[in-house]
Amino acid sequence: MGDSEETSRAALFFDKDHDEECDDEDDEDDDSDEDDLVVFAALNKAMNASANVAALKVDHRTRPRKKRKVFRHDRAYVCLLQDYLGPEATFAGSAFVQMFRITRARFERLYVDAISSGNQYYKADNRTNPATKMTIACVQARLLLPLKCLAYGVPSHTFCDYFQMSKTQARECCKKFNLLIPALYSKEYLRLPTKKDLVAINKLHSAVHKIDGMFGSLDCMHTTWKNCPVAWQGSFRGKSQQKSTIVLEAIADHHLFFWHLSYGWAGTLNDINILNQSPFLRSLTDGVFNELESDVVPYSIGDEIFDKMFVLVDGIYPRYSRFVKTLKQPVSQSEQRFAKWQEAARKDIERAFGVLQAKFQAVARPIHTLRLEEIGAMVTTCLVLHNICVSDRIMGDVHARYDPSYNLSVDETTYADTTQCRNTIEKQRPVDSNDVAVNGLANFNPVGARAIAQRSEFRKLEDRDEWNRLNTAILKLKGG
Repeated sequence: MGDSEETSRAALFFDKDHDEECDDEDDEDDDSDEDDLVVFAALNKAMNASANVAALKVDHRTRPRKKRKVFRHDRAYVCLLQDYLGPEATFAGSAFVQMFRITRARFERLYVDAISSGNQYYKADNRTNPATKMTIACVQARLLLPLKCLAYGVPSHTFCDYFQMSKTQARECCKKFNLLIPALYSKEYLRLPTKKDLVAINKLHSAVHKIDGMFGSLDCMHTTWKNCPVAWQGSFRGKSQQKSTIVLEAIADHHLFFWHLSYGWAGTLNDINILNQSPFLRSLTDGVFNELESDVVPYSIGDEIFDKMFVLVDGIYPRYSRFVKTLKQPVSQSEQRFAKWQEAARKDIERAFGVLQAKFQAVARPIHTLRLEEIGAMVTTCLVLHNICVSDRIMGDVHARYDPSYNLSVDETTYADTTQCRNTIEKQRPVDSNDVAVNGLANFNPVGARAIAQRSEFRKLEDRDEWNRLNTAILKLKGG
């Protein structure tokens, strides 16, 4: 019995060990089964994905093509007549100006000028795009959509639902419009001042600022370029170091009309660098401006007589004989009165920039366009429209030529421009500093800037005695 009991106990012990071993093997089998299930699920998923792709390919080949969107251009035309252009329009008068920034009379002239310009895109009876042979919106819609986009600073497709245009048509419409406006009105509203213009400007500032010989106020404004290429951001990030900017240099009179415009300078350039390459400075050094101001000079300020017109500038500009600057730390009462007058009069250019950005928010908001040529065309269009608005506000007639002294004189004379006007809008692209101007684009070249500084005409602008005489005379007149 003892042997049998020991044998049975050994058998039981052996069986227990065997059962434990079997349990371990079962656990291993379970793990392997789980791995097999994971692999099988992955294979099944891959097979299903390939089957779905094959099914999609089959469906793409067999299913019918999606219908093209149909835009109701006739319905958009009826809406435009009811809302803006009809005899009993809902948004007429000031409401029309609020929507499009120009008056109804100015838009009617723009419509006539557009259809008579010879541009195939703006033919009155042209309802088909010559390039794509597709139907397009009416001429009124092709003019009002870009105006509204420039006024509110929004992308071209924002008003596609109202004007019944596709995104492509709206984008093309804005591009065509930005080329049409400068072609039609640059010679009139971006013109260089003539002799009669300078006489009228001098009369305006004599009546408003109580001083003779003032041409205007000079300053620069930055526009933000959001989609500036990464390779160019080092050239266009200067003032804030956080965003790329393009600089506009301008001179404006008291009515906020721009008489000098130079746009396209990189944001790394300050006001002095831009001035050294500015078309305005070239006109001062090559004698062109001296011929234009011959009917204004000589003029007297107090007991002093001067033979050069001057402009108001801020503190960063150099002491040129034509620049009048404020005093950084005025001490006496006369100096304080002079600084107050100069800073108040120089607000003309600040007001002009503010009105430009408020009316046409496309230049105030970040510009999403990638190409510099399109940005230059858009900003040029906004500047032309700004000067058009100023002219309509002062003259009261969309067909009258802008005269700065119109409201100041009894003899209201109009005259035709007999000189060849030039467009002073210049663009810039970043290139190597030793490169030269290519394709009419002005590039920053410090070597060229030093060459200009060595000219004798340029040294005349740095006449400190003449600068002191001019500023002292104005100080005595305004501070006394």
